[in-house]
Amino acid sequence: MRFKDPISHLKSHLGKGELELMRTTALSLAGFSAALIILLVQTKGQPPYSAVALWSSIASLLIWLFGAQYVSVYLVHGERTYKYINIFLSAAISIFGYISLFVAVVAMVLQLSVSAGIVLAVLGFVLAVAVFVHSQSVARLCNESDA
Repeated sequence: MRFKDPISHLKSHLGKGELELMRTTALSLAGFSAALIILLVQTKGQPPYSAVALWSSIASLLIWLFGAQYVSVYLVHGERTYKYINIFLSAAISIFGYISLFVAVVAMVLQLSVSAGIVLAVLGFVLAVAVFVHSQSVARLCNESDA
């Protein structure tokens, strides 16, 4: 199947299962963010404490909670509403949620070991690039002719 418009391509893959997975992922990552906040509260004033990690965790928590609620509305109202989901907003929620959570984890690791934090940051960036390249190559497969 060939798609000229990438947005309609993405929307063609949305179903109840994908939206439920998006919501579950968002709630799981919100829980992880909350756990980081609790950990940082317990270490305040001690060497592993990082204000950057705290604020990034707070941002991550709020972003992922918003993402879970954004998707939940579509699940409640059913399949006929799925075509109206804002793919750009969904992507922004994911991108900013993952970035803020990653910054929080890297900031915490940096407090424990500078070299480990640098390795985590570099390899995380490499992973993000690899995932993006792979996503693009898979998307191109959808646009190839069936012949």
